[in-house]
Amino acid sequence: MHKIFTTIVLVVSVLFMAPAQERSHIRPKARKTPANVSQKEKQTIDLYNNVVPTVVTILTKSAKFSERGATENEGLGSGVIISNESHILTAAHVVEGSSEIYVKAADGIKRRATILLSDKQADIALLKLNVPDSDLPHATLGDSDRLAVGQQIYAIGSPYGLENSFSTGIISAFRDFDDLYDGTVGLEFIQTDAAINSGNSGGPIFNSEGKVIGIASSILTVSGGFQGIGMVVSINTAKDILSYEDRPWIGVNGTLLTKAEFKKLFNLNIKSGVLVQTIAKNSPAEKAGIRGGDIYAKINNKEVLLGGDIILQIGNQLACHVECLTEARNKFNNKAKLEVHYLREGEEHIVVLDISETRKNFLTLD
Repeated sequence: MHKIFTTIVLVVSVLFMAPAQERSHIRPKARKTPANVSQKEKQTIDLYNNVVPTVVTILTKSAKFSERGATENEGLGSGVIISNESHILTAAHVVEGSSEIYVKAADGIKRRATILLSDKQADIALLKLNVPDSDLPHATLGDSDRLAVGQQIYAIGSPYGLENSFSTGIISAFRDFDDLYDGTVGLEFIQTDAAINSGNSGGPIFNSEGKVIGIASSILTVSGGFQGIGMVVSINTAKDILSYEDRPWIGVNGTLLTKAEFKKLFNLNIKSGVLVQTIAKNSPAEKAGIRGGDIYAKINNKEVLLGGDIILQIGNQLACHVECLTEARNKFNNKAKLEVHYLREGEEHIVVLDISETRKNFLTLD
C-alpha cells in the first residue's frame, strides 16, 4: 500500500514540476454529460458550467520582509468578475501589499489589474482590469440575508493552483463576532463545510441559482489544511463596504502606537500616531507619496514594519486612538480632498489626498 501511494505521489509531483509552457499544448479532454445522471446532479453540472467563466485566478507579486531582509513573494488567490467594466471582487488579504497583480480569466489570458479599494478588516477588495474587456462574462450578486443554515452552497477557486476546482457543502452557521466596520456596517461571515484551501481565498461562493452569496475569506485549521470550518464574507457585507459614497478610502494599513510606545521605541515625544505598514497600490495615499515600512521587527511578539511614515492627523482629527479615527470618518462626508499630517525622518509634512475617485458606490459601475 505504501509503495502504491509513493508512486502516485511521485507521478503527481512530476506532472506539477513540468513547466507550464510544456503542458499548455495539451488540450483538455472533451467530455459529455452522461445520460444517466440524476436530475440533482444535472442541476449541479449546469450550475458549474454557467458560473465558472466568471471565476478568475489572481496572481500577485509583492515584497516580503523578514529578519533576512526583503524578498519577492508570489501569491495566489481567486476572484469573481462582477461587472461589464471588468470589476473583480476578491479578498483583501489576497492582494494586500502587492506591487503587481495579474488576473487569469477563463480564456486563459493573464491581464494586469489594479486595486480600486481594499479593506483589511472586512477582507474585501475590488480590482479592475487595466484594459477592461466587456466580452468577459460576469456573475450576479445575490442576497445573503435570504439564506438558511443547511442550505446547499458551491465554491469555485484555485486551491494550491488547481484552477476552477469545484466543491460543495452546506451553510453551517452565520457568524458576526460582534464586529462593526466604520462603526455602522456589521461584518457577517457565513460558516461552511465546503472545502476551502489555500488558493480558494477571494473566490466566490454561489447559491443554487448561481448567484454570488459570499467571498471565501479564511479557514479554521490545526493541520494547515481544510478541516470543515470555512469562513465566507457575506455578499451583503461586501455590498455595504463597496458603497463608499459617504466615507473615504485612503489605502493605508497601519498600526496605532501610544505616546509611551513612541518614546520607548523611537525616542519620539509625540502623543500617538499611526505607524504606516503598507500602502495599497493605486490608492490616494500612494498617489500622494505616503510611504510604508520596509524594516522587519518584532515588538511584543507582534510583527511590524518600521521605517514607514507616522500619521499624526487625518483631516482635523488627531490620531489619538482607534475609536476617534473610526468616528472621524463621519466628519469627512462630502469631502473630495483630505489633509494628512505625517512624520518622516523626524520632520512633519502635510499632504493633500484626492479621495474623490474612491467616494462612489462601486456597485453601480456596471
